[in-house]
Amino acid sequence: MTSSPTSARVVARVGILPLACVLGIVLVLAVAGLTWNSSTRYGKPAAAAPATHAQVGSVPVTASPVAAAVPLSPNRIVIPRLKATASVVNVGTTSDGELQVPENPKVVGWWSPGAKPGATKGTAIFAGHINFNGVTGTLAHIGSLKPGDEVDVYGTHNARNASKVRFAVTGVRTYHKTKLPYKQIFDQASVGRLAIVTCGGPFDASTGNYLDNIVAFAVPAAS
Repeated sequence: MTSSPTSARVVARVGILPLACVLGIVLVLAVAGLTWNSSTRYGKPAAAAPATHAQVGSVPVTASPVAAAVPLSPNRIVIPRLKATASVVNVGTTSDGELQVPENPKVVGWWSPGAKPGATKGTAIFAGHINFNGVTGTLAHIGSLKPGDEVDVYGTHNARNASKVRFAVTGVRTYHKTKLPYKQIFDQASVGRLAIVTCGGPFDASTGNYLDNIVAFAVPAAS
């Protein structure tokens, strides 16, 4: 993987429209790894957030072997159980150290400084808004996923060969944004896995933020 930014703030480009959801994460590279804090964003929810308080399944770390896969540069993600499909774009940091999330809730961002989906080591981070300007995000209902549910990631291998990696969800977690286990989620020394992130929980009108983040974890599935 490439080196992580010294400091990166997860934001979204906000024009005249209210921001419905932002991950609100401040990433700081330290000896121990990446840390984050909540940031403040103003606005009002474009739609009610799904009521999700998921604490199901497990978070893959290193204990269980995973199926062999091909590391991809992703361009599409499909979650069959949710009937959800989204194009995937690379996200990185700006000159100001800001890590962006696509404003369009139907588009998902892949944090390209992290692991590629399908790699044998490290976490591939996918993130998207729960909703924006009345449009429900592709990832809005990931809190309802169950262990074993399928996630398909499409992309290219070696910059030219189109391929797909099928993943199986291992667990889903709801975290209050002030208590996010950043080291666990962004771990690049873990077994190869996905961490799919969106917002959820109650909406705080005073800050314009949802109070929680929902994270679905998945590993390459056996053929």
